[in-house]
Amino acid sequence: METVLKLNLIFLQIEVNITKFLVELRFFLKFNLFLLPIVLAGYGATSYFVWREISTAAEQETLDKARVMLETAAAMRTYTTRQIVPVLDRDQSRLEEADRSVDQILNTQIPDAMKKAIAQLPTLREQQALQGAGQLIVEKARQDQRQLPAPEFLPQSIPFFAATEAFNYFRQQYPDYAYKEAALNPTNPRDRTSDWEMDVVDMFRNDAAKKDFVGRRETPAGPVLYVSRPIRIDDPSCLKCHGIAESAPPELVKRYGANNGFGWALDDVVGAQIVSIPAQVAQDRAMTAQRAVMFWMGGVFAGLWALINGLVYLFYSRNGFANPYMAKPAAP
Repeated sequence: METVLKLNLIFLQIEVNITKFLVELRFFLKFNLFLLPIVLAGYGATSYFVWREISTAAEQETLDKARVMLETAAAMRTYTTRQIVPVLDRDQSRLEEADRSVDQILNTQIPDAMKKAIAQLPTLREQQALQGAGQLIVEKARQDQRQLPAPEFLPQSIPFFAATEAFNYFRQQYPDYAYKEAALNPTNPRDRTSDWEMDVVDMFRNDAAKKDFVGRRETPAGPVLYVSRPIRIDDPSCLKCHGIAESAPPELVKRYGANNGFGWALDDVVGAQIVSIPAQVAQDRAMTAQRAVMFWMGGVFAGLWALINGLVYLFYSRNGFANPYMAKPAAP
């Protein structure tokens, strides 16, 4: 028996077969009790695999950026060694040569010239007057020479210092990244290795073929990713300041002491370049991308769910399953 609801509106008459509607609703409720778990499971599985791929890609992107930073720091070190240091050395050599020239003038050339001039004067009085004036001039010149600033060691000429300071400017745009040129025996105490950095340096010292290393460590602030490369003494000019203290610039020894940054040898691994990044940086990027991807995937799965229901309804209607309440014809 059918139940039909008729609605008479001013311009429209609506007739709803309540019995048919309830039968279809009952069928699709049962059908979706089977379909919805499958769709939701598919969405969850997709979310899991998408997260794995996105988090891996985000971490790799973060590490690649760290590698670019290492290359930039290495380029700064090379630039300092090959261009800045030679210019400073040349200027320092010119100053030292000028100082020696002044000494020669004051100690040799002026006295010799004074002797010749004094010998040509006719009277002793004039000779004594010229000699006294000459001595006053020489003494005043020597006094002014002594008041000149003494040679000063410039830490900007150290590749370690230049790379670290340049990276500090870089951190103004990327504050999450940290850079350190960690050395076992550095010139500047701030570059000395910590316990875990010492392990990284020792790993490079024990394996000369290893070019870089990527690791993760736990800190009180959370996990941290890091990329490291060995610092190898491959330029003999480095030994000018890091060979033995007796051969190093006196200004460097005066500033940092005779026990810091000496005893290095050519081809030795003396430290490691290390860029550290909180793992949360990569996770945050991955979560942002995950939300965007899964929003669209949610739309895709919702559309798929609606499409399946629509196709089932068409099949259901065309095959007469929508009218199970109709009387079946009597058997002959």
